[in-house]
Amino acid sequence: MRKKRDIILMVFILGFFWAASCLAQEVVDRIVAIVNDDIVTLSQLDMAAAPYRKNIETSQESSARQKELMAQMYTQVLNQLVENSLVVQEAKRMGITVDDTDVDNSVENFKKEHNLNQERLELGLAAQGLTLSQYRERIREQILQSMIVSRAVRAKIVVTDEEINAYYQSHYQEFKDKKKYYLKNIIVRDSTDLSTVLVKLENEVDFSQVAKNYSIGSNASSGGELGEFDISSFSDVIKAALEGVGKGQYTKPIDMGDSFQILYVADIISQSQGPVQKEVEKQIQDILYREHGEIQFNKWMENLKNSAHIKIML
Repeated sequence: MRKKRDIILMVFILGFFWAASCLAQEVVDRIVAIVNDDIVTLSQLDMAAAPYRKNIETSQESSARQKELMAQMYTQVLNQLVENSLVVQEAKRMGITVDDTDVDNSVENFKKEHNLNQERLELGLAAQGLTLSQYRERIREQILQSMIVSRAVRAKIVVTDEEINAYYQSHYQEFKDKKKYYLKNIIVRDSTDLSTVLVKLENEVDFSQVAKNYSIGSNASSGGELGEFDISSFSDVIKAALEGVGKGQYTKPIDMGDSFQILYVADIISQSQGPVQKEVEKQIQDILYREHGEIQFNKWMENLKNSAHIKIML
């Protein structure tokens, strides 16, 4: 009889802790936004905000300023998640889907346009702190948004010959001075390792040797070799970091969220002869089409928000 009572008591205790655990999970993963029939949870928000949160936490700002920046950042990230939810809902309503094949084709086209093989693509992504799977998800989102823009706002986008000519005239220098960079990089996990690397580089230790000894990148064994890249394919963060950096020089540390990166310019290949307007008209048209598309998309998104049931509970 006593053994039976002990078993019943144990079951009761386990049941109590299971219920408490479920309750705790429910509290942690509470709803922070309702978007029509969809929800955004706190765990989703935390995951999306994680890279930005780390940047703020490791900044030199005061605790009060960090708290202010954190609140602003969470609001911005939540707004983006709400917009993403609306896009997905509208895509479903319109019967739009993005297959893996669509993503594969887009990646392959990008590789052909920039003369990249798979290895060089992944090295280029590593230079920007991205994994291949993260890059594919970004491509998927871009395709979905592009497909929706095409169906929802294409008729409102008009690119005139006058606009193409004006763009060419105001951006002629960019077309004339195309550059390719031969890059190496060093990636470290934290500020302590970063300090060590910077001391070595400031003491003129060979960049490749420092990369071999301290980089956590997959290309560390080759001295941080990344290869030759057209800078136009890089993110704005990388472009800004390379601004003013000459051959044989390295960038200031680039905060990648969960790591720090230093890029080394091994060589710069300049293509100084500018193309005539006819040769780049299609490229300019695509640029202007994307710019107009973004404006129309923002208007479309605003209308979508106005007609949706959105409740923020952050």
